Amino acid sequence: MGCTTPEGKACPMSGDNYDLGNDGFVRLPEELADKYGIKHDETYWVKVDKNNGNIQIWNEEWGAHDDRDLATLNPEDGTITPNQAWLGVGIHDKEWAMLQDPKAIQFFKTQGLQVATKGKIKDGMDAEQAAAEATDLIDHTATGTQDTAQISEVNPGTRKDFGKGFTYPSTLDPKRQDTIHFSMLEYSPKALTASGGLLGSGDRKDRKSIGSVILPIPNGIKDSDKVEWGADNMDAATMAMAAVAYEVIQDGTGAAKDELNKVLGGMKGIGGGNIKEAFASSFAGAAVGKDKGKFMSRATGQIMNPNMELLFTGPSLREFSFTFLLAPRDHKEAMTVMKIIRFFKQGMLPIRSKSNLFLKAPHTFQLKYQTKGENHPYLNSFKECALKSCDVNYTPENSYSTYTDSVMTAYSITLAFGELEPIYNDDYGAGDEEHLNFSAKYDQGDGSIAETKETPDGTTYQSTIDPTFGHEIRTFTDNQTTIYNSDGTFTDEYLQSQSGGGSDIRIKENIVKVSQSPSGLNIYEWNYKSAPNSRYRGVMAQEVMKVVPEAVYAEKDGFLSVYYNLIDVNMELV
Repeated sequence: MGCTTPEGKACPMSGDNYDLGNDGFVRLPEELADKYGIKHDETYWVKVDKNNGNIQIWNEEWGAHDDRDLATLNPEDGTITPNQAWLGVGIHDKEWAMLQDPKAIQFFKTQGLQVATKGKIKDGMDAEQAAAEATDLIDHTATGTQDTAQISEVNPGTRKDFGKGFTYPSTLDPKRQDTIHFSMLEYSPKALTASGGLLGSGDRKDRKSIGSVILPIPNGIKDSDKVEWGADNMDAATMAMAAVAYEVIQDGTGAAKDELNKVLGGMKGIGGGNIKEAFASSFAGAAVGKDKGKFMSRATGQIMNPNMELLFTGPSLREFSFTFLLAPRDHKEAMTVMKIIRFFKQGMLPIRSKSNLFLKAPHTFQLKYQTKGENHPYLNSFKECALKSCDVNYTPENSYSTYTDSVMTAYSITLAFGELEPIYNDDYGAGDEEHLNFSAKYDQGDGSIAETKETPDGTTYQSTIDPTFGHEIRTFTDNQTTIYNSDGTFTDEYLQSQSGGGSDIRIKENIVKVSQSPSGLNIYEWNYKSAPNSRYRGVMAQEVMKVVPEAVYAEKDGFLSVYYNLIDVNMELV
Protein backbone atom coordinates (compact mmCIF):
# COMPACT_ATOMS: atom_id res chain seq x y z
CA MET A 1 0.00 0.00 0.00
CA GLY A 2 1.66 3.23 1.14
CA CYS A 3 0.45 6.82 0.99
CA THR A 4 1.97 10.00 -0.47
CA THR A 5 0.36 13.45 -0.39
CA PRO A 6 -0.23 15.54 -3.56
CA GLU A 7 2.76 17.63 -2.43
CA GLY A 8 5.02 14.58 -2.75
CA LYS A 9 5.43 13.88 0.97
CA ALA A 10 4.75 10.67 2.86
CA CYS A 11 1.34 10.95 4.51
CA PRO A 12 1.38 11.68 8.26
CA MET A 13 0.71 8.74 10.54
CA SER A 14 -2.98 8.28 11.34
CA GLY A 15 -2.46 7.36 14.99
CA ASP A 16 -3.82 3.84 14.49
CA ASN A 17 -0.48 2.03 14.36
CA TYR A 18 1.35 -1.22 15.03
CA ASP A 19 4.07 -0.68 17.64
CA LEU A 20 5.99 -3.42 19.48
CA GLY A 21 7.46 -1.12 22.14
CA ASN A 22 10.74 -2.42 23.60
CA ASP A 23 10.37 -5.68 21.65
CA GLY A 24 10.80 -3.75 18.42
CA PHE A 25 14.20 -2.18 19.19
CA VAL A 26 16.88 -2.91 16.55
CA ARG A 27 20.38 -1.72 15.69
CA LEU A 28 21.66 -0.86 12.25
CA PRO A 29 23.80 -3.39 10.37
CA GLU A 30 27.43 -2.52 11.11
CA GLU A 31 28.09 -1.88 7.40
CA LEU A 32 25.45 0.89 7.34
CA ALA A 33 26.48 2.33 10.69
CA ASP A 34 30.17 2.51 9.68
CA LYS A 35 29.38 3.96 6.27
CA TYR A 36 27.50 6.94 7.74
CA GLY A 37 29.39 7.40 11.01
CA ILE A 38 26.59 6.20 13.29
CA LYS A 39 27.43 4.46 16.57
CA HIS A 40 26.91 0.70 16.66
CA ASP A 41 24.85 0.88 19.86
CA GLU A 42 22.29 3.35 18.49
CA THR A 43 18.83 1.77 18.77
CA TYR A 44 15.95 2.31 16.35
CA TRP A 45 12.33 1.21 16.17
CA VAL A 46 9.37 1.70 13.81
CA LYS A 47 5.64 2.26 13.84
CA VAL A 48 3.45 0.99 11.01
CA ASP A 49 0.23 2.76 10.05
CA LYS A 50 -2.56 0.16 10.05
CA ASN A 51 -4.49 2.04 7.37
CA ASN A 52 -1.90 2.75 4.69
CA GLY A 53 1.30 0.87 5.60
CA ASN A 54 3.51 3.94 5.98
CA ILE A 55 6.48 3.40 8.32
CA GLN A 56 7.55 5.96 10.94
CA ILE A 57 11.22 5.56 11.91
CA TRP A 58 12.32 6.43 15.46
CA ASN A 59 15.61 6.64 17.36
CA GLU A 60 15.59 5.62 21.02
CA GLU A 61 16.91 8.29 23.41
CA TRP A 62 18.13 7.38 26.89
CA GLY A 63 17.25 9.17 30.11
CA ALA A 64 14.75 12.00 30.27
CA HIS A 65 14.83 12.71 26.55
CA ASP A 66 11.93 11.64 24.38
CA ASP A 67 12.65 9.29 21.49
CA ARG A 68 13.29 11.11 18.24
CA ASP A 69 10.89 10.89 15.30
CA LEU A 70 13.28 10.74 12.32
CA ALA A 71 11.16 10.32 9.20
CA THR A 72 8.09 8.73 7.63
CA LEU A 73 8.53 6.29 4.74
CA ASN A 74 6.05 5.27 2.05
CA PRO A 75 7.30 1.69 1.48
CA GLU A 76 5.69 1.38 -1.96
CA ASP A 77 7.16 4.35 -3.84
CA GLY A 78 10.11 5.07 -1.52
CA THR A 79 9.01 8.61 -0.60
CA ILE A 80 10.74 9.69 2.65
CA THR A 81 9.65 12.78 4.57
CA PRO A 82 12.11 13.84 7.31
CA ASN A 83 11.12 15.33 10.66
CA GLN A 84 13.23 18.48 10.64
CA ALA A 85 12.22 19.73 14.08
CA TRP A 86 14.49 22.15 15.90
CA LEU A 87 16.64 21.59 18.99
CA GLY A 88 17.81 18.15 17.88
CA VAL A 89 14.49 16.38 18.37
CA GLY A 90 14.17 15.49 14.69
CA ILE A 91 16.46 13.75 12.22
CA HIS A 92 20.23 14.37 12.22
CA ASP A 93 22.25 14.92 9.06
CA LYS A 94 24.02 11.54 9.30
CA GLU A 95 20.70 9.75 9.67
CA TRP A 96 19.20 11.58 6.69
CA ALA A 97 22.20 10.62 4.58
CA MET A 98 21.79 7.01 5.76
CA LEU A 99 18.12 6.96 4.74
CA GLN A 100 19.10 7.76 1.14
CA ASP A 101 20.81 4.36 0.99
CA PRO A 102 18.66 1.57 -0.58
CA LYS A 103 20.03 -0.87 2.01
CA ALA A 104 18.72 1.33 4.81
CA ILE A 105 15.29 1.55 3.19
CA GLN A 106 15.16 -2.23 2.81
CA PHE A 107 16.29 -2.64 6.43
CA PHE A 108 13.46 -0.49 7.80
CA LYS A 109 10.92 -2.03 5.43
CA THR A 110 11.90 -5.42 6.83
CA GLN A 111 11.47 -4.09 10.37
CA GLY A 112 8.08 -2.68 9.40
CA LEU A 113 7.04 -6.04 7.96
CA GLN A 114 7.99 -7.81 11.19
CA VAL A 115 6.19 -5.22 13.34
CA ALA A 116 3.00 -5.45 11.23
CA THR A 117 3.07 -9.26 11.25
CA LYS A 118 3.50 -9.49 15.03
CA GLY A 119 0.89 -6.78 15.52
CA LYS A 120 -1.67 -8.72 13.48
CA ILE A 121 -0.88 -11.92 15.39
CA LYS A 122 -1.36 -9.98 18.64
CA ASP A 123 -4.77 -8.89 17.29
CA GLY A 124 -5.76 -12.56 17.05
CA MET A 125 -4.86 -13.43 13.45
CA ASP A 126 -3.15 -16.75 12.67
CA ALA A 127 0.53 -16.48 11.77
CA GLU A 128 0.20 -17.44 8.08
CA GLN A 129 -2.58 -14.97 7.37
CA ALA A 130 -0.82 -12.28 9.40
CA ALA A 131 2.34 -12.65 7.32
CA ALA A 132 0.38 -12.47 4.05
CA GLU A 133 -1.61 -9.37 5.07
CA ALA A 134 1.49 -7.65 6.47
CA THR A 135 3.27 -8.24 3.15
CA ASP A 136 0.32 -6.72 1.33
CA LEU A 137 0.33 -3.73 3.68
CA ILE A 138 4.07 -3.04 3.60
CA ASP A 139 5.61 -4.44 0.46
CA HIS A 140 2.90 -4.92 -2.18
CA THR A 141 4.04 -2.86 -5.17
CA ALA A 142 2.29 -4.61 -8.08
CA THR A 143 -0.23 -1.81 -8.64
CA GLY A 144 -2.75 -2.56 -11.38
CA THR A 145 -2.40 -6.34 -11.31
CA GLN A 146 -5.25 -8.75 -10.68
CA ASP A 147 -5.69 -8.23 -6.93
CA THR A 148 -3.66 -8.23 -3.74
CA ALA A 149 -3.79 -12.02 -3.53
CA GLN A 150 -1.87 -12.30 -6.81
CA ILE A 151 1.41 -11.90 -4.91
CA SER A 152 0.67 -12.54 -1.25
CA GLU A 153 -1.96 -15.27 -1.26
CA VAL A 154 -1.02 -17.69 -4.01
CA ASN A 155 -0.44 -21.36 -3.33
CA PRO A 156 2.95 -22.24 -1.81
CA GLY A 157 5.35 -23.30 -4.55
CA THR A 158 4.05 -20.71 -7.04
CA ARG A 159 6.96 -19.32 -9.00
CA LYS A 160 7.22 -15.52 -9.23
CA ASP A 161 10.65 -14.99 -10.82
CA PHE A 162 11.48 -16.91 -14.00
CA GLY A 163 15.01 -15.63 -14.63
CA LYS A 164 16.21 -13.32 -17.39
CA GLY A 165 18.26 -13.73 -20.50
CA PHE A 166 18.11 -17.51 -21.07
CA THR A 167 19.71 -17.80 -24.51
CA TYR A 168 19.94 -20.72 -26.91
CA PRO A 169 22.26 -21.58 -28.50
CA SER A 170 24.93 -20.34 -26.11
CA THR A 171 26.84 -18.84 -29.04
CA LEU A 172 23.87 -16.69 -30.10
CA ASP A 173 24.87 -13.01 -30.12
CA PRO A 174 21.78 -10.73 -29.98
CA LYS A 175 23.94 -7.73 -30.86
CA ARG A 176 24.98 -9.21 -34.21
CA GLN A 177 22.28 -11.74 -35.11
CA ASP A 178 18.51 -11.76 -35.67
CA THR A 179 16.62 -13.05 -32.64
CA ILE A 180 13.16 -13.40 -31.16
CA HIS A 181 12.70 -12.26 -27.54
CA PHE A 182 10.05 -13.62 -25.18
CA SER A 183 9.46 -11.53 -22.05
CA MET A 184 7.10 -12.90 -19.41
CA LEU A 185 4.76 -10.44 -17.69
CA GLU A 186 2.43 -10.82 -14.75
CA TYR A 187 -1.10 -10.70 -16.15
CA SER A 188 -2.98 -7.44 -15.61
CA PRO A 189 -6.67 -6.99 -16.46
CA LYS A 190 -7.82 -3.79 -18.12
CA ALA A 191 -9.47 -1.50 -15.60
CA LEU A 192 -13.00 -0.25 -16.26
CA THR A 193 -13.18 3.49 -16.88
CA ALA A 194 -16.07 5.93 -16.99
CA SER A 195 -16.20 8.96 -19.24
CA GLY A 196 -19.27 11.10 -19.86
CA GLY A 197 -21.44 8.55 -18.10
CA LEU A 198 -20.27 5.73 -20.39
CA LEU A 199 -18.26 2.72 -19.30
CA GLY A 200 -15.16 1.67 -21.17
CA SER A 201 -11.85 -0.09 -20.57
CA GLY A 202 -8.52 1.57 -19.92
CA ASP A 203 -5.01 0.41 -20.67
CA ARG A 204 -3.14 -2.29 -18.85
CA LYS A 205 -0.70 -0.89 -16.35
CA ASP A 206 3.03 -0.95 -17.20
CA ARG A 207 4.65 -4.07 -15.77
CA LYS A 208 8.24 -5.15 -15.65
CA SER A 209 9.40 -8.42 -17.11
CA ILE A 210 9.58 -11.33 -14.65
CA GLY A 211 11.60 -13.49 -17.02
CA SER A 212 12.95 -13.61 -20.57
CA VAL A 213 14.22 -16.02 -23.23
CA ILE A 214 16.16 -15.24 -26.41
CA LEU A 215 16.12 -17.65 -29.35
CA PRO A 216 17.04 -17.54 -33.07
CA ILE A 217 14.19 -16.56 -35.37
CA PRO A 218 12.73 -19.87 -36.63
CA ASN A 219 11.56 -20.79 -40.11
CA GLY A 220 7.95 -20.36 -41.20
CA ILE A 221 7.21 -17.13 -39.37
CA LYS A 222 4.11 -15.24 -40.54
CA ASP A 223 1.28 -13.07 -39.33
CA SER A 224 -2.29 -12.78 -40.56
CA ASP A 225 -4.35 -9.63 -40.06
CA LYS A 226 -8.05 -10.48 -40.15
CA VAL A 227 -11.34 -8.69 -39.65
CA GLU A 228 -14.85 -10.12 -39.64
CA TRP A 229 -17.32 -9.25 -42.41
CA GLY A 230 -20.75 -10.82 -42.93
CA ALA A 231 -23.59 -10.65 -45.49
CA ASP A 232 -26.72 -8.77 -44.41
CA ASN A 233 -30.09 -8.04 -46.07
CA MET A 234 -32.47 -5.11 -45.64
CA ASP A 235 -35.33 -4.92 -48.14
CA ALA A 236 -37.78 -2.07 -48.45
CA ALA A 237 -40.36 -3.75 -46.20
CA THR A 238 -37.82 -4.14 -43.42
CA MET A 239 -36.82 -0.52 -43.79
CA ALA A 240 -40.46 0.51 -43.62
CA MET A 241 -41.14 -1.62 -40.55
CA ALA A 242 -38.07 -0.12 -38.89
CA ALA A 243 -39.36 3.38 -39.59
CA VAL A 244 -42.80 2.49 -38.20
CA ALA A 245 -41.30 0.89 -35.10
CA TYR A 246 -39.16 3.98 -34.54
CA GLU A 247 -42.24 6.21 -34.64
CA VAL A 248 -44.04 3.92 -32.14
CA ILE A 249 -41.11 4.27 -29.76
CA GLN A 250 -40.83 8.03 -30.26
CA ASP A 251 -44.41 9.28 -30.59
CA GLY A 252 -46.92 6.42 -30.17
CA THR A 253 -49.18 4.44 -32.49
CA GLY A 254 -50.83 7.47 -34.13
CA ALA A 255 -47.51 8.69 -35.51
CA ALA A 256 -46.72 5.12 -36.61
CA LYS A 257 -49.90 5.02 -38.73
CA ASP A 258 -48.99 8.34 -40.34
CA GLU A 259 -45.49 7.03 -41.09
CA LEU A 260 -46.91 3.90 -42.72
CA ASN A 261 -49.21 5.98 -44.93
CA LYS A 262 -46.20 8.09 -45.97
CA VAL A 263 -44.30 4.96 -46.99
CA LEU A 264 -47.19 3.58 -49.02
CA GLY A 265 -47.94 6.95 -50.58
CA GLY A 266 -44.32 7.41 -51.62
CA MET A 267 -44.15 3.99 -53.21
CA LYS A 268 -47.30 4.41 -55.34
CA GLY A 269 -45.52 6.65 -57.76
CA ILE A 270 -42.95 3.93 -58.40
CA GLY A 271 -45.01 0.82 -58.88
CA GLY A 272 -48.66 1.68 -58.32
CA GLY A 273 -50.89 -0.93 -56.72
CA ASN A 274 -48.29 -3.66 -56.97
CA ILE A 275 -46.27 -1.91 -54.29
CA LYS A 276 -49.24 -1.83 -51.93
CA GLU A 277 -49.92 -5.48 -52.66
CA ALA A 278 -46.29 -6.41 -52.07
CA PHE A 279 -46.18 -4.55 -48.75
CA ALA A 280 -49.49 -6.06 -47.72
CA SER A 281 -48.26 -9.60 -48.35
CA SER A 282 -45.00 -8.85 -46.59
CA PHE A 283 -46.74 -7.53 -43.48
CA ALA A 284 -49.27 -10.35 -43.60
CA GLY A 285 -46.49 -12.93 -43.65
CA ALA A 286 -44.81 -11.26 -40.69
CA ALA A 287 -48.13 -11.16 -38.81
CA VAL A 288 -48.65 -14.93 -39.01
CA GLY A 289 -45.00 -15.77 -38.31
CA LYS A 290 -44.05 -16.77 -41.85
CA ASP A 291 -40.91 -15.63 -43.61
CA LYS A 292 -42.07 -12.54 -45.47
CA GLY A 293 -39.97 -13.33 -48.54
CA LYS A 294 -41.39 -16.83 -48.92
CA PHE A 295 -44.94 -15.59 -48.20
CA MET A 296 -44.62 -12.91 -50.89
CA SER A 297 -43.14 -15.37 -53.37
CA ARG A 298 -46.04 -17.77 -52.76
CA ALA A 299 -48.67 -15.00 -52.96
CA THR A 300 -47.28 -12.85 -55.79
CA GLY A 301 -44.52 -14.82 -57.51
CA GLN A 302 -41.85 -12.23 -56.65
CA ILE A 303 -39.65 -11.11 -53.76
CA MET A 304 -38.40 -7.74 -52.66
CA ASN A 305 -34.87 -6.74 -53.54
CA PRO A 306 -32.92 -7.83 -50.46
CA ASN A 307 -30.29 -5.08 -50.92
CA MET A 308 -27.64 -7.58 -49.83
CA GLU A 309 -24.41 -6.03 -48.58
CA LEU A 310 -21.23 -7.28 -46.90
CA LEU A 311 -20.96 -5.45 -43.56
CA PHE A 312 -18.17 -5.16 -41.02
CA THR A 313 -19.00 -7.15 -37.88
CA GLY A 314 -15.86 -6.86 -35.75
CA PRO A 315 -12.10 -7.26 -35.39
CA SER A 316 -10.28 -10.56 -34.99
CA LEU A 317 -7.47 -11.71 -32.71
CA ARG A 318 -4.21 -12.80 -34.29
CA GLU A 319 -2.50 -16.08 -33.45
CA PHE A 320 1.15 -17.08 -33.86
CA SER A 321 2.92 -20.42 -33.79
CA PHE A 322 6.66 -21.10 -33.52
CA THR A 323 8.63 -24.35 -33.53
CA PHE A 324 12.18 -24.52 -32.18
CA LEU A 325 14.63 -27.43 -32.29
CA LEU A 326 16.77 -27.38 -29.15
CA ALA A 327 19.77 -29.71 -29.46
CA PRO A 328 22.22 -29.03 -26.61
CA ARG A 329 25.92 -29.56 -27.34
CA ASP A 330 27.23 -29.74 -23.77
CA HIS A 331 25.93 -30.04 -20.21
CA LYS A 332 25.77 -26.29 -19.59
CA GLU A 333 23.73 -25.71 -22.75
CA ALA A 334 21.50 -28.68 -21.83
CA MET A 335 20.69 -27.07 -18.48
CA THR A 336 19.82 -23.83 -20.30
CA VAL A 337 17.47 -25.81 -22.55
CA MET A 338 15.79 -27.30 -19.46
CA LYS A 339 15.28 -23.79 -18.04
CA ILE A 340 13.85 -22.54 -21.35
CA ILE A 341 11.35 -25.39 -21.63
CA ARG A 342 10.36 -24.98 -17.98
CA PHE A 343 10.04 -21.21 -18.53
CA PHE A 344 7.28 -21.72 -21.08
CA LYS A 345 5.60 -24.81 -19.56
CA GLN A 346 5.27 -23.29 -16.09
CA GLY A 347 4.68 -19.67 -17.10
CA MET A 348 1.59 -20.47 -19.19
CA LEU A 349 -0.25 -22.29 -16.40
CA PRO A 350 -3.03 -20.86 -14.20
CA ILE A 351 -2.18 -19.84 -10.64
CA ARG A 352 -4.07 -21.31 -7.69
CA SER A 353 -4.98 -19.08 -4.75
CA LYS A 354 -3.89 -20.27 -1.33
CA SER A 355 -7.47 -21.34 -0.54
CA ASN A 356 -7.74 -23.23 -3.87
CA LEU A 357 -11.06 -21.43 -4.30
CA PHE A 358 -9.89 -19.29 -7.23
CA LEU A 359 -7.70 -19.70 -10.28
CA LYS A 360 -5.82 -16.62 -11.39
CA ALA A 361 -4.88 -15.90 -14.97
CA PRO A 362 -1.52 -17.26 -16.16
CA HIS A 363 1.35 -14.94 -16.93
CA THR A 364 1.42 -13.35 -20.38
CA PHE A 365 4.21 -12.69 -22.87
CA GLN A 366 5.59 -9.84 -24.92
CA LEU A 367 7.23 -11.03 -28.13
CA LYS A 368 9.66 -9.08 -30.24
CA TYR A 369 11.78 -9.70 -33.34
CA GLN A 370 15.18 -8.04 -33.14
CA THR A 371 18.02 -7.53 -35.58
CA LYS A 372 21.44 -6.57 -34.25
CA GLY A 373 20.01 -5.52 -30.91
CA GLU A 374 17.22 -3.32 -32.30
CA ASN A 375 13.57 -3.87 -33.21
CA HIS A 376 13.40 -5.60 -36.58
CA PRO A 377 11.84 -2.97 -38.89
CA TYR A 378 10.82 -5.42 -41.60
CA LEU A 379 8.97 -7.99 -39.50
CA ASN A 380 5.67 -7.62 -37.68
CA SER A 381 5.18 -6.25 -34.18
CA PHE A 382 3.26 -8.13 -31.50
CA LYS A 383 0.76 -7.05 -28.90
CA GLU A 384 0.81 -8.71 -25.50
CA CYS A 385 0.12 -12.43 -25.94
CA ALA A 386 -1.16 -15.41 -24.00
CA LEU A 387 0.62 -18.72 -24.48
CA LYS A 388 -2.26 -21.04 -25.39
CA SER A 389 -0.29 -24.25 -25.82
CA CYS A 390 3.23 -25.53 -25.35
CA ASP A 391 3.99 -28.86 -27.06
CA VAL A 392 7.29 -30.60 -26.36
CA ASN A 393 8.49 -33.47 -28.56
CA TYR A 394 11.21 -35.39 -26.73
CA THR A 395 12.13 -37.49 -29.76
CA PRO A 396 11.97 -35.06 -32.71
CA GLU A 397 14.21 -37.32 -34.80
CA ASN A 398 11.89 -40.30 -34.23
CA SER A 399 14.38 -42.20 -32.09
CA TYR A 400 15.03 -42.28 -28.37
CA SER A 401 18.56 -40.95 -27.87
CA THR A 402 20.28 -39.52 -24.79
CA TYR A 403 23.67 -38.32 -23.65
CA THR A 404 25.54 -40.08 -20.84
CA ASP A 405 23.86 -37.79 -18.28
CA SER A 406 20.43 -38.91 -19.62
CA VAL A 407 19.61 -35.57 -21.27
CA MET A 408 17.83 -36.07 -24.59
CA THR A 409 19.99 -35.29 -27.60
CA ALA A 410 17.28 -32.98 -28.98
CA TYR A 411 13.97 -31.43 -28.01
CA SER A 412 11.37 -29.81 -30.24
CA ILE A 413 9.10 -27.20 -28.69
CA THR A 414 6.04 -25.71 -30.42
CA LEU A 415 4.50 -22.57 -28.92
CA ALA A 416 1.06 -21.25 -29.88
CA PHE A 417 0.36 -17.64 -28.85
CA GLY A 418 -2.76 -15.52 -29.11
CA GLU A 419 -2.81 -11.73 -28.77
CA LEU A 420 -4.91 -10.32 -25.92
CA GLU A 421 -6.27 -7.46 -28.04
CA PRO A 422 -7.07 -6.86 -31.71
CA ILE A 423 -4.86 -4.59 -33.76
CA TYR A 424 -6.31 -1.31 -35.02
CA ASN A 425 -5.54 1.18 -37.75
CA ASP A 426 -3.98 3.68 -35.34
CA ASP A 427 -1.55 1.05 -34.00
CA TYR A 428 0.51 1.63 -37.13
CA GLY A 429 0.41 5.42 -36.80
CA ALA A 430 -0.57 8.17 -39.20
CA GLY A 431 2.70 8.45 -41.11
CA ASP A 432 3.78 6.83 -44.36
CA GLU A 433 6.42 4.74 -42.60
CA GLU A 434 8.87 2.45 -44.34
CA HIS A 435 8.68 -0.35 -41.78
CA LEU A 436 6.19 -2.93 -40.49
CA ASN A 437 6.29 -2.08 -36.77
CA PHE A 438 3.51 -0.55 -34.71
CA SER A 439 3.78 3.18 -34.15
CA ALA A 440 0.60 3.99 -32.21
CA LYS A 441 1.05 7.75 -32.44
CA TYR A 442 -1.89 9.92 -31.46
CA ASP A 443 -2.56 13.57 -30.78
CA GLN A 444 -3.15 14.30 -27.09
CA GLY A 445 -5.18 17.42 -27.85
CA ASP A 446 -2.62 19.92 -26.51
CA GLY A 447 -0.35 19.88 -29.54
CA SER A 448 1.84 17.09 -28.17
CA ILE A 449 2.06 13.69 -29.82
CA ALA A 450 2.00 10.49 -27.76
CA GLU A 451 3.28 7.15 -28.96
CA THR A 452 3.18 3.69 -27.39
CA LYS A 453 6.59 1.98 -27.47
CA GLU A 454 8.45 -0.86 -25.80
CA THR A 455 11.72 -1.30 -23.92
CA PRO A 456 14.03 -4.22 -24.79
CA ASP A 457 12.53 -6.32 -21.95
CA GLY A 458 8.99 -5.86 -23.30
CA THR A 459 7.77 -3.17 -20.90
CA THR A 460 5.43 -0.71 -22.63
CA TYR A 461 5.59 3.02 -22.03
CA GLN A 462 4.06 6.20 -23.38
CA SER A 463 6.34 8.51 -25.33
CA THR A 464 5.27 12.16 -25.61
CA ILE A 465 6.89 14.65 -28.00
CA ASP A 466 6.95 18.16 -26.59
CA PRO A 467 5.49 20.51 -29.28
CA THR A 468 7.69 23.46 -28.30
CA PHE A 469 11.16 22.04 -27.77
CA GLY A 470 10.83 18.77 -29.63
CA HIS A 471 12.18 16.59 -26.84
CA GLU A 472 10.61 13.30 -25.86
CA ILE A 473 9.17 12.33 -22.46
CA ARG A 474 8.96 8.64 -21.59
CA THR A 475 6.33 7.70 -19.02
CA PHE A 476 6.66 4.37 -17.21
CA THR A 477 3.57 4.44 -14.94
CA ASP A 478 4.45 7.57 -12.88
CA ASN A 479 8.14 8.04 -13.75
CA GLN A 480 9.19 10.39 -16.55
CA THR A 481 12.46 10.36 -18.45
CA THR A 482 13.50 13.10 -20.87
CA ILE A 483 14.92 11.51 -24.02
CA TYR A 484 16.04 14.37 -26.28
CA ASN A 485 17.67 17.67 -25.58
CA SER A 486 16.19 20.65 -27.40
CA ASP A 487 19.01 20.44 -29.98
CA GLY A 488 18.02 16.88 -30.85
CA THR A 489 20.85 15.11 -29.01
CA PHE A 490 20.16 12.33 -26.52
CA THR A 491 20.15 13.27 -22.84
CA ASP A 492 22.51 11.40 -20.52
CA GLU A 493 19.46 10.25 -18.55
CA TYR A 494 18.10 8.52 -21.63
CA LEU A 495 21.38 6.96 -22.71
CA GLN A 496 21.77 5.29 -19.34
CA SER A 497 18.17 4.04 -19.29
CA GLN A 498 18.69 1.89 -22.37
CA SER A 499 19.63 -1.78 -22.36
CA GLY A 500 22.94 -0.97 -24.02
CA GLY A 501 23.79 2.22 -22.10
CA GLY A 502 27.37 3.36 -21.46
CA SER A 503 28.66 1.20 -18.59
CA ASP A 504 32.42 1.67 -18.89
CA ILE A 505 34.17 2.54 -15.63
CA ARG A 506 36.37 5.02 -17.53
CA ILE A 507 33.50 7.45 -18.14
CA LYS A 508 32.27 7.44 -14.52
CA GLU A 509 33.40 9.12 -11.31
CA ASN A 510 32.48 9.26 -7.60
CA ILE A 511 31.84 5.52 -7.71
CA VAL A 512 30.40 3.90 -4.54
CA LYS A 513 29.53 0.22 -4.16
CA VAL A 514 26.05 -0.10 -2.60
CA SER A 515 25.02 -3.77 -2.87
CA GLN A 516 25.17 -7.04 -4.80
CA SER A 517 22.68 -8.70 -7.14
CA PRO A 518 21.40 -12.24 -6.45
CA SER A 519 23.92 -13.56 -8.99
CA GLY A 520 26.79 -11.78 -7.24
CA LEU A 521 27.29 -8.78 -9.54
CA ASN A 522 28.45 -5.69 -7.67
CA ILE A 523 26.01 -2.76 -7.83
CA TYR A 524 27.35 0.78 -7.74
CA GLU A 525 26.21 4.39 -7.68
CA TRP A 526 28.07 7.02 -9.67
CA ASN A 527 27.81 10.09 -11.83
CA TYR A 528 29.09 10.43 -15.36
CA LYS A 529 31.99 12.78 -15.97
CA SER A 530 29.83 14.44 -18.62
CA ALA A 531 26.83 14.78 -16.23
CA PRO A 532 28.14 15.58 -12.71
CA ASN A 533 24.72 16.62 -11.39
CA SER A 534 22.99 13.27 -12.01
CA ARG A 535 23.47 10.11 -9.98
CA TYR A 536 22.97 6.59 -11.37
CA ARG A 537 22.89 3.01 -10.10
CA GLY A 538 24.01 -0.08 -11.99
CA VAL A 539 27.10 -2.13 -12.88
CA MET A 540 30.61 -1.69 -14.24
CA ALA A 541 31.08 -3.24 -17.68
CA GLN A 542 34.61 -4.43 -16.87
CA GLU A 543 33.29 -6.52 -13.97
CA VAL A 544 30.31 -7.90 -15.91
CA MET A 545 32.66 -9.01 -18.70
CA LYS A 546 34.35 -11.45 -16.31
CA VAL A 547 31.05 -13.06 -15.24
CA VAL A 548 28.58 -12.64 -18.14
CA PRO A 549 30.73 -11.82 -21.17
CA GLU A 550 27.82 -12.11 -23.61
CA ALA A 551 26.16 -9.13 -21.89
CA VAL A 552 29.04 -6.76 -22.74
CA TYR A 553 29.92 -5.19 -26.08
CA ALA A 554 32.17 -2.38 -27.30
CA GLU A 555 30.81 0.84 -28.81
CA LYS A 556 32.42 2.44 -31.87
CA ASP A 557 34.47 4.73 -29.61
CA GLY A 558 35.94 1.72 -27.78
CA PHE A 559 34.02 2.18 -24.52
CA LEU A 560 32.12 -0.79 -23.11
CA SER A 561 28.34 -1.07 -22.74
CA VAL A 562 26.07 -3.64 -21.09
CA TYR A 563 22.85 -5.36 -22.15
CA TYR A 564 20.98 -4.92 -18.88
CA ASN A 565 18.24 -7.28 -20.09
CA LEU A 566 20.78 -10.11 -19.91
CA ILE A 567 21.72 -9.60 -16.25
CA ASP A 568 19.78 -9.43 -12.97
CA VAL A 569 20.41 -5.71 -12.39
CA ASN A 570 18.37 -2.75 -13.61
CA MET A 571 19.96 0.55 -14.61
CA GLU A 572 18.40 3.35 -12.54
CA LEU A 573 18.54 7.11 -12.22
CA VAL A 574 18.87 7.68 -8.45
